[in-house]
Amino acid sequence: MGFIAIGTIVNTHGVKGNVTVKTDSDFKEERYAKGNRLYIKTATARIPVTVESFFVKKTVDVLKFQEFNSLDAVENLKGATLEVDEADRELLEDDTYYYSDLIGLEVYGKDYIGIVDAIRSYPQGEVLVVGRESDKPALIPFRKEFIKRVSKTRIDIIEMEGLL
Repeated sequence: MGFIAIGTIVNTHGVKGNVTVKTDSDFKEERYAKGNRLYIKTATARIPVTVESFFVKKTVDVLKFQEFNSLDAVENLKGATLEVDEADRELLEDDTYYYSDLIGLEVYGKDYIGIVDAIRSYPQGEVLVVGRESDKPALIPFRKEFIKRVSKTRIDIIEMEGLL
């Protein structure tokens, strides 16, 4: 059984055991639905938890888990990773991908460019952050106009003037 990171617990919220989460998933509403099973990965353990409630406050998500009912109970969870069981992943339509499937892929244009280090989400769409050995990271929009092909091992892009 594999696990996929979907966010990081960044702080506590209130005194009833709520936590704030920086989420790295497009499926917040589905992932954080009441009753869903998630896992908190700390340095020493993986703790199964059940979502009790979820809401968005400014730029972070606030979650309450059934297993925790006080500030003291969640204080030590800061910095922990929130995960989902790989078997619980939603099936995706063609030409859609999980962030975790794209991070780590090699990116090629005419030549090798680098490796996808992260994905940033903007209102206009997602942007691949591609680490390069000798230069600043390349920011490549993850749109049909720029992406030629995505496979399990690499991403081929359409190089345009000014893109890199």
